Amino acid sequence: MRDLTQGRIDAHLLRMSGALLLNMLMGTLFSLANLYWLGRLGPKAQAAVTLAGFPVMLLLSLMPVIAVGAGILVSHAVGAGDRERANRIFNEAFGAALCGIAAFGAFAWFNRDAFGRLMTPDPETATLIATYFRWFVPSIVVQLPLYVMAMSLEFTGNLRAGTLAQTATVALNAVLAPLLIFGWLGMPAMGIAGAGLAAFIACGLTMLAVLAYFARASAYLRMQPSLWLKKPEELWSALKLGLPMGMESALVASYLLVIAVLLRPFGPTEQAAFGIGHRVFQAALMPLMALSSAICVIVGQSYGAGLRERVRAILRMGLIFAAIVAPLLLLAIEVWAPWICARFSDDPTVVAAGATFLRIGALTLIPSGIAYVAFAVLSGMGNTRASLLTQIVYAAAVVGPAFVLSLSPGFAPSGLWTTMVVAGFLQAAMAWYFLRKAFAAREPLDAELVSAEAGAGR
Repeated sequence: MRDLTQGRIDAHLLRMSGALLLNMLMGTLFSLANLYWLGRLGPKAQAAVTLAGFPVMLLLSLMPVIAVGAGILVSHAVGAGDRERANRIFNEAFGAALCGIAAFGAFAWFNRDAFGRLMTPDPETATLIATYFRWFVPSIVVQLPLYVMAMSLEFTGNLRAGTLAQTATVALNAVLAPLLIFGWLGMPAMGIAGAGLAAFIACGLTMLAVLAYFARASAYLRMQPSLWLKKPEELWSALKLGLPMGMESALVASYLLVIAVLLRPFGPTEQAAFGIGHRVFQAALMPLMALSSAICVIVGQSYGAGLRERVRAILRMGLIFAAIVAPLLLLAIEVWAPWICARFSDDPTVVAAGATFLRIGALTLIPSGIAYVAFAVLSGMGNTRASLLTQIVYAAAVVGPAFVLSLSPGFAPSGLWTTMVVAGFLQAAMAWYFLRKAFAAREPLDAELVSAEAGAGR
């Protein structure tokens, strides 16, 4: 555990953002490595993995519902010096994660053929999606409990264990994926199914290692199976915080799914380009996402300790950092977009379409920097609803015009990307409105939640 309520804010932000950025980079390399190797199997295999990712994103919306909500409460307990309550929150969240992901994972696995047919009219691509799901869905089932453990550690200020676990997962997957996809070194050549199996093995082994870490006598958070299925005392408060974030993740997955469906008339080539461009853009956002996550943790502990003025100082420092990082990311994408896309496809049309998506979408980086900082502060203080409300407006501003554009004779994907840019500026304006409203209020952001926390901590 690390006390983040004291010391220089800029030093805390740099240290935590750097560690979180490395963690996120490892996660992105996990998906990009699969995209790279599968690109050698042809555009249809690459499109299948891209399209398979959208239903999986709906499944992954479970993660913030339990993990992030619990993490924020853990940070409040750490800031208040209540280790017993932090452990109860963690164990109740972990037990709920085990039950929830088992049910949803079973649903996704048994309906993998239906998901494939939904995502594409091409029978071969649909079959590839179902084949990939056979092993990839079990890897997701392992990832949710692992995510709960890593997130709880993160909100105590302990980033080392999560970073090591993520790095190990990526390293294992990087070794296993080509062996199982192409049958190198005498392994069976499983094609697209090999990518799913490699992910499952890598995540499973990492899960066992992290469980051993929590079993240490010196661990600040300890596994207490007796709390997993008992009547919860803290879980509802965690769900109140996490549910808006889970709904937001599901909403993002849903409108990306709509966009993928709207691209169906353009065939696998345009869908593959969108998949490459979207994943690369998510990678470009990682510095801002790492900054946002670090802000949320530091604000969470400071808010739990009652240091409201320190929270304001964290906001100011976060905006300074974002004002430096976002323009640099924008410049890099505008200059190197074609070169980046060429690393993931040998098809010139896929590269050109992916570069177009990146260059238009990069215009949202500046407003995204503002929005990420604002929502990180609000979330750390216990207000996760503002981000959800803003995301609803954003999704409506993207999907509505996109559907109208798709009906016009001259419809082109670039029109969708321009719509997303406009919606991004609207999102930033709303984020700033909610933040100003929160700091103008004299009472805590969520008086009911804070009161419940105080009662539980007594």
